[in-house]
Amino acid sequence: MIVASGIEFKDFLPALGKAGGIVLRKGSAGTASKPAAYQLLARQQVPALAQEDIYAWGSHAWADWQEDSQGSAPALLDADVAAMLDHRGVRTPPAASRSRFLAFAHDDGWYLKLMYAAWDDVAALLASAIPPALGALDSDALQRGGDGYWLQGGKVDLELKTHDIDSVLNRRL
Repeated sequence: MIVASGIEFKDFLPALGKAGGIVLRKGSAGTASKPAAYQLLARQQVPALAQEDIYAWGSHAWADWQEDSQGSAPALLDADVAAMLDHRGVRTPPAASRSRFLAFAHDDGWYLKLMYAAWDDVAALLASAIPPALGALDSDALQRGGDGYWLQGGKVDLELKTHDIDSVLNRRL
């Protein structure tokens, strides 16, 4: 898992080009008795979604999915999707989805908690999402997960390893 600020949903578009689509939940996670609604979006719908004002949604969660052998979406039960998109519950997608990413975001670009299946996918995402002018991360050090980093003006500084993005941004900006 990585936690980041500055990565928006649109930054995932290159990586999601290989996916069959995404399972999306807008707004709150819901409760056990009333799970939040979700949408299953096909690959062709994802670029249009990236053009929406996702920041205005507040919180959202999504996971990519791969098509089955017949080229259709995986058969996911409502309970599977609810658990997958509820960051307080199950932390991995059901095997049927064959997901590479499971993301929880608040105010698109402000806070992102990203679970991943393979580090190479995250390394490729970061390489395409971080402009060179901000600085380059040591992918091996980041994968080890021992430190946090702040990138600005071509310089990489060590930062607190925290989920409290607000405290870091308030101090740095």
